[in-house]
Amino acid sequence: MTYKLLSFFTGAGLLDIGFRNVGFDSVWHNEFNPAYLTGFKYGMNSLYGLTENELNIKQGSITNISYSEIKRNTPNNLLRNGNFGVIGGPPCPDFSNGGKHKGSEGENGKLTGIYIDVILELKPEFFVLENVKGLIQKTKHRNYLFSLMKKVSKDYYFDLNLLNALEFGVPQDRERVFFIGFRKDSLMEKKGVTFCQHIQALNNISLTSNFSTKALSTRLNWFDWPVDSRFVGAKTLFEWPNLSPYGKTPKLSSTLPERLTVGASVFNESINNLPNQDDTFRAFSEKFHQIKEGDVSRKSFKRLHRWRYSPTAAYGNNEVHLHPWLPRRLSVREVMRIQSVPDEYSLPFDMTLTDKFKTISNGVPVILAERIAEQVASFLKSNSYEIPENVNTELLTKVC
Repeated sequence: MTYKLLSFFTGAGLLDIGFRNVGFDSVWHNEFNPAYLTGFKYGMNSLYGLTENELNIKQGSITNISYSEIKRNTPNNLLRNGNFGVIGGPPCPDFSNGGKHKGSEGENGKLTGIYIDVILELKPEFFVLENVKGLIQKTKHRNYLFSLMKKVSKDYYFDLNLLNALEFGVPQDRERVFFIGFRKDSLMEKKGVTFCQHIQALNNISLTSNFSTKALSTRLNWFDWPVDSRFVGAKTLFEWPNLSPYGKTPKLSSTLPERLTVGASVFNESINNLPNQDDTFRAFSEKFHQIKEGDVSRKSFKRLHRWRYSPTAAYGNNEVHLHPWLPRRLSVREVMRIQSVPDEYSLPFDMTLTDKFKTISNGVPVILAERIAEQVASFLKSNSYEIPENVNTELLTKVC
């Protein structure tokens, strides 16, 4: 069975690409920013040959979209039979550690709650919500997340985890929260009473215990989250180089996984003739020749090291990381590779550089999106359930 998807906060469509590559079919998309939609349409056409009509796009704020409007613009009976999913990453600056921590009171922050309300109205079989690590770090934001958990707990079994793209083969240190839910009545039909008792117990524990970051990691995790054993704990598992003088050529250690280094996975020769490789800010600074390779300690003018991974790609305006050995900032294509975007995907010439960098760096790295999609697909197809090893079975037994 091919599951249909409704995509909110679509942006450049990186989360959609991950789910599409696993076999899901995105049949409806929503994005507020018209420039991002221009890039999305161009990119999906270059990657899959999809036309604007096939993408079925609704431009505008999620606050102004009604159930009846979505129903009119999706395949017959899709909302009625419930065999579809909803995916999206609401804007996150109000929860970000680099922002002002307005949380749910901010113009962007409140959209996370609205997204949950839309999910509860649409009643999909499953949903995926992606957001920044700050959502579970600060007490104010955790309490807001806790209120959303309570809201979905009536109709959905849920799980939540913090995943780092680096630990899935992406050359970028990027931690993001994933909040996933599956509709109770659907799982009861597929997996039976025993499954529902176990999951209800775990969800009850999370809603009645001391709600903390530690509780999230020890009390939930009933969902079979993706893991790549080769890269677990990659930041401390390997001996990464520190700083190298600019203009020199540091050697790659044989103990480092090339896949996690930008020098091997991003800046190899195959990138030179790809679309968007010439898209880079032309402004010049003497600092381009002065900052050491690998110096990412400063707020701006961070220079990547060719034999390390990139810090989180979160670009806007002129603030884009520096190339490891060239006196310039990164190109749009180089950022796409840091985000594991397929080389066949491209953005249009007439889109501004700022919009290109923002829409790409806002997305979920495609490889991580694929791993999430694979586990969701596997879970939906399975007719049985085994309690994962990391579940606190003692607490589970007490509640059951």
